[in-house]
Formats: sequence, structure tokens, C-alpha cells
Amino acid sequence: MNSYNTIHAAILWLPHLQLPRDKVQLPPLIARLEPLPEPIVQPDEKPKPANPAIKPDGDLSAKPATNATEVLSKMEKSATERQLPKHAQLTFAVFRGAGVFRVGELRHQLDIGKDKYVLKSVKQTAGLSSLLNNSRLIQTSHGKLGEQGLKPEAFKEETATGGNQSLKLTFDWARQKLHFSPGGEADLPDDAQDMLSFMYQLSKLVTGTEIVPLSISDGKHLEKYQIEIGLKEDIATPMGKLRALHLHKMHAEGEAYFEIWLGLEYRLLPVKFRQVNGAGEITEEFVISDIRATNE
Repeated sequence: MNSYNTIHAAILWLPHLQLPRDKVQLPPLIARLEPLPEPIVQPDEKPKPANPAIKPDGDLSAKPATNATEVLSKMEKSATERQLPKHAQLTFAVFRGAGVFRVGELRHQLDIGKDKYVLKSVKQTAGLSSLLNNSRLIQTSHGKLGEQGLKPEAFKEETATGGNQSLKLTFDWARQKLHFSPGGEADLPDDAQDMLSFMYQLSKLVTGTEIVPLSISDGKHLEKYQIEIGLKEDIATPMGKLRALHLHKMHAEGEAYFEIWLGLEYRLLPVKFRQVNGAGEITEEFVISDIRATNE
């Protein structure tokens, strides 16, 4: 049984779980290939041969850049074409392990107005044998939106598993301090993101480099990550086969890490991501099942 059939079969065994739908239904986001910027070649540097595993696909080019001006021009055009939609709803199937046991649903909602954004994530999960052990996790990120992308001002997480719990994160850009709700603070680097906003900031950071440095906070700590930009891949989803760009957190042996796939046909929005523990086991995986968006 191939991976798509495995996912489909798992869906059939999932207890009926459905998050409340918004009153306004957005139209499906139309698939179209988004060009990626090519690495800048310095004047005294010979172009490296194209990776044989990456083949030209639609608007995606594997040809080496001829000069930095040409590449920068392509990067600017690409960034414009990959602007975040003003309103978007992404629905993910939640799996325990590598796409085998579906245990719930995750919904992301993005709303942009002028120079502000609001991101909300709601995850609803349940045990396969009973609905008595349901859990619900709500995360919200909001802040400013500029030429450099998302600049979060606050992040909040609420969970209803064994009693309500919550945490809050405040970005004090004026003082360059990050405040944690349990107490304490940390220096606030210019590239700081919260664990929700960073997934929608990555489209701004894919600029031809192989490694993206990024500071991310989960509401309790702030960590500096090195995110490696990998290959373009075809991934199986409930929406069918999608073309995606694979990224992952660089890590030491025995260290937990995450992987994320950005949709090359969907403005580099996240279409799949997973958590992997120190033993190399996938603990949780999220696979896109529906994308709706509008610029109105």
C-alpha cells in the first residue's frame, strides 16, 4: 500500500472530529508554480553544477545565475508573487507517527489588514478508541506585517488537556526584550518569531541560500535555529500529490528536530510538517487537506 493509500485508509478509521467552521467560506487557493530565487554567484566564483536530483519544473529553473543583478531582480519578482494572501484557511490532518494513525484536525487561519496580521491555530485531537480523551490546543500570534514579513508582537497558547493552561509571549521591540508570561525575559533578536508565525515567515527567507538562521520561541524559551533548505519533492496528501520544498532544523545526533514542507504550487505556504524525537521517531505529523484563500 503506497503512502497516499495509507493516509486515506487511516482517515476512514478516525472518530468523527470536526472543528467549527467559520461563517464565511473562502474559495480554494488555485495551484500555480512559484519561481524560487537562484543562489547568487560571486564574480570570482564558478557556478556550481545543478543538483541532478533537481529538475526544471514549470517556472522553476535549474540554470545557474549569470550575475548578481539578474538574481536579485528574480528574487524581488519572486517575493512579490509569493506575498501572503490577505485571508487564508489551511486545514491539516493530524497523524500520530508517519501518516499512519489519524487522530485529529488542525486549522490555521491568517487574516491581514493594512500593516497588521493575525494568525490563529486550533488543533483538535482524540484517542482512536474513545472521544473521552479529546484535547484542544489554541495558539494565536499577532503583530505587524512589513517588507521583511511578519514581526510578531504577542503569542498566546491555551490548552484544555487535564485542566486549562495558558502561556503568553510579548515581543517588546522598543526595548529589544522578549517577555515570558511565567516570568523572565530574554534579549530579542531582529529575526525572532514565535512557533506559529515562523511557518508563514519562511516564504520570505527562501532567498537562494542553503541555510536560514532563525530565532524561534515556544512561549517558554527562545532558541536560535539553523534551518536547512533541501530539495523539491512530491508529497502525498489528502489533496493529492503536491510539489513542495523540504526544509528541516539542523540538529546534533540524538537531538529532537522538526521538518517542514512549503507548497511550491501554493505561495510557499506550509503544506506538511512533523516533529521528530531524539531517537529519530516521528511523534506527530500534519498534512494539508484543504487550502482556501482570497486577497479581497
